[in-house]
Amino acid sequence: MAKESPFVDSALELAQSILLPPLSLQRSASLLYQIAVDNELSLTVDPKSPRRGTSAFQTDLCVFETKRAGIVIPRVVLEFKTRITTHDVLTYSTKARKHKQVYPYLRYGLVMSEEPHIAGRVFNHNEALDFAVAVGGYSIAAFKELLAHLLNEEIAASRELEAIFFGSAKRRLFRSAVVAS
Repeated sequence: MAKESPFVDSALELAQSILLPPLSLQRSASLLYQIAVDNELSLTVDPKSPRRGTSAFQTDLCVFETKRAGIVIPRVVLEFKTRITTHDVLTYSTKARKHKQVYPYLRYGLVMSEEPHIAGRVFNHNEALDFAVAVGGYSIAAFKELLAHLLNEEIAASRELEAIFFGSAKRRLFRSAVVAS
């Protein structure tokens, strides 16, 4: 696979061919990691227009869903690394946790373009990432198939979480699972 930036471009192109409206994809989107009020009880940020450096972190790729005119919410974040370090896992897990404090239905994960498998450090140090995928050695066709499956599953999970948090959905089972592949 390619280095991070060209690989993100390739993934963007593939994902755009997979997603249909009301879903869309954006590169370098900023998402809020906190919403605070000032000493006049006014919001310090605009929730509809997050800007990096103003309580928002930039993401590599983000799937958004248009709910209605003017309301576009993030569903899935894909962060890209060529190889993964313990520092990367800690950093992206923290970013995921912060973003989920604002968007509790958000799914967040890592795509590692040159790793042949997911290293134990990901399982050991992760606290808030929802998924990680190692695609070292994959063909473009195999990556597109995997990406389509992953995006469909994560978008469905995000919508389910949204229904739980803000709807009337009730569940009797919750589990976190490792998927063998």
